[in-house]
Amino acid sequence: MPKNRIEMENISNRALISRLYSSANLQVEEADFDTESWSHWYEVVQELTGPEKMVYVIVKLNQTVTNGGFTEFYENSYGVFAPEMIHVLNEIKAVGTAQIIASSLPVVNPTGLLDDAYKELVFNLKLSEQQREELYSQDMLYDQLHDQENLEDLLGDYLQKIIH
Repeated sequence: MPKNRIEMENISNRALISRLYSSANLQVEEADFDTESWSHWYEVVQELTGPEKMVYVIVKLNQTVTNGGFTEFYENSYGVFAPEMIHVLNEIKAVGTAQIIASSLPVVNPTGLLDDAYKELVFNLKLSEQQREELYSQDMLYDQLHDQENLEDLLGDYLQKIIH
């Protein structure tokens, strides 16, 4: 058995997530893309490996929502990944978190735009005061869910299964 295989089997969830995030974030930072275009950024993220992409979107979700709530999440354009995040969160069994994001979508996308039209809307989003207030209730739900649904554990356990 190769040495790397043994090391990977003994790696903690936190270390595994950290390594995948560092790799993903480095690739995104080093990619030469137009930061004014959601599609260029989106394509760079889509080129990450499956595990890197999962970790990147979940870590960015958690960082932005923890730091500044769903207002920051959407105004910093990470909302372009919300549909993928919902899919990934359901995949790792973080269904409560997935539901909170799904509930935030009609607040920022009241007309129900899909795919590229949705991403274009969210990439340049400036929230109204009413939208900020509505998203604040999602922030409260997200904060309350932390004790019941630990994203690091769920993501790490899922990654451990698919990597081995």
